[in-house]
Amino acid sequence: MIKGVDHIGIAVESIDDTMAFLKDTFGAKETSRNDYPKLQQVSAKVNLNGDTEFELMEATGPDGAIGQFIKKTGGGLHHISIRCDDLKAFVEELENKGIKVVGKMFDAPIKVAFIHPKSAKGLLIELKEVKG
Repeated sequence: MIKGVDHIGIAVESIDDTMAFLKDTFGAKETSRNDYPKLQQVSAKVNLNGDTEFELMEATGPDGAIGQFIKKTGGGLHHISIRCDDLKAFVEELENKGIKVVGKMFDAPIKVAFIHPKSAKGLLIELKEVKG
């Protein structure tokens, strides 16, 4: 079921400033940028070497999860995304073990769900369905 790490999510004050640092320091390349108005955030995928991806997340409003996270912590590591091939089945398996799963987006174009930090020793873990 598990296919490895998909990406590491990092909450940042400015995607552009962080991207400039990653590009100058590591030769990183931005591969996509998406606006999520309902979540009050913009996200950019950044590739370091073909195998390693970051998701840089910038708040576009104070009330979204990223805005609140940055206000509370100043930014930094937000989540680790794990690939799986059958999200619904894996979430059901986790919930049967008593693990709390939130933010289930089974019908979204990119299917994701999150293991609540209280069930994961303080880590926010995103589960992302990746076929093939």
